Amino acid sequence: PPRRAQASAARSAPLRAPSTPLHRPCAGAWHGLLRHHRPAALDAARGGGAMEACELQPQAQAQPGQWLSLDTFSRPLWTCGGVSYKDDADLDVALCSGRGGPSMLPATEALQQNLQVAREVAKAFLGEVREQCIHERENFLRTGRKAPREKQNRWSLYINASRSQRCVADILRAVRRFPECRMRVLSSPYLRALIVLQHSMAEDTLDFSRSEMERKHCDTFEGFVTPDGVNSQLIKDAHRSEWTVDGRSFTLHAPSEGSPKNSPIGDRKQVIASFQRDLVTCLEEFLLDFCHRRGLHEPRARQLMQAVTTQMSQAGLANLERASQASSVYVSGQGLEQRTAYNVSAVHTCGGEEVLQLSIYCMKTGFSSYHTPESIAAPLDNEDESGGPLYCSPMSYLYQYATVRFCPSSSTYPDSAGGQVDVEVVDLIDEVHLVPV
Repeated sequence: PPRRAQASAARSAPLRAPSTPLHRPCAGAWHGLLRHHRPAALDAARGGGAMEACELQPQAQAQPGQWLSLDTFSRPLWTCGGVSYKDDADLDVALCSGRGGPSMLPATEALQQNLQVAREVAKAFLGEVREQCIHERENFLRTGRKAPREKQNRWSLYINASRSQRCVADILRAVRRFPECRMRVLSSPYLRALIVLQHSMAEDTLDFSRSEMERKHCDTFEGFVTPDGVNSQLIKDAHRSEWTVDGRSFTLHAPSEGSPKNSPIGDRKQVIASFQRDLVTCLEEFLLDFCHRRGLHEPRARQLMQAVTTQMSQAGLANLERASQASSVYVSGQGLEQRTAYNVSAVHTCGGEEVLQLSIYCMKTGFSSYHTPESIAAPLDNEDESGGPLYCSPMSYLYQYATVRFCPSSSTYPDSAGGQVDVEVVDLIDEVHLVPV
């Protein structure tokens, strides 16, 4: 069917997480459905009248107070209400100020509202990080300790006003490209989760286009096909997650209860080592093939591989959990089960460009108690607040899912989120389902 018909269908029946608790069988089935159909729905939504689909110059003159139809565009430049915008940040300002009038494009009003809220949320988030950095720096100065170079680089990013402003502009551009921002008005907590995840992954990725002295992280890299293409943490934790690389699945199941208790530890280590080698070799070959198709050579191929595999390690999972509403819910104890999965593949955008797409999935189930910052900090002299855990039904769950795309870029902005590799969050699901007892 025509792309716009697909977009209409995608908007009317978007794929979302079920509202009922997800048990392992149906969670896996839904996850598989999403993996196969979600990218097409996202591309359809982008192509069917979405504002981000193409930044193009109209061949016909726009009437005051109206947007031109996408069919009239041919060259890079935005025109709205008779006013041209050469930079997408200028367009953000126009949208946030309400200029542009009624729109022929769908959901422009929702986009305006989302951008207005996103601007305030982004400033608040970066302000919080700035205060943390100032506090950390003062602690180091007071104790006379020398801060690690990576921490000093982080301080310089968030304490410097001009660099923080650049971060806000990058965040707004990413929010404007996010498909659901044009479909409906998003809540502030959801926008905050999107902003924190997008910014964290973009900054991680930008690190690989910086010199060693300018980086904010000190990860190490190794590999079986390449000498330094894969994040070491991915290899160490490979047996703890489920993986799909270009349609090929890798899962190392834990020993069953019926297995002999005196099984040699060496045998288990051998199985894990073999699993690590098979997974990482397949992943490296897949990424190298993609780099070859895109004509990427050193050092850009290495930058792309390191950026992708970093988000496929604990760093990516930490970014997802840090951005989630679940970051303020601490679960533990007997019965807790955490399931994580990574799926990486090559997809084509509606413009025909081949990009890497990574999905990260994390679900926690089986817990019956939890803590919040308030319960932990409950005053000891308050009889009504004991400071103990809060209780919930075992049917409760925490669920996070995100899809991000990596694309080789020619961008050379010194502080632009992307550098030699652009990263963009295209889908995010964030659910905290606590069932009272």
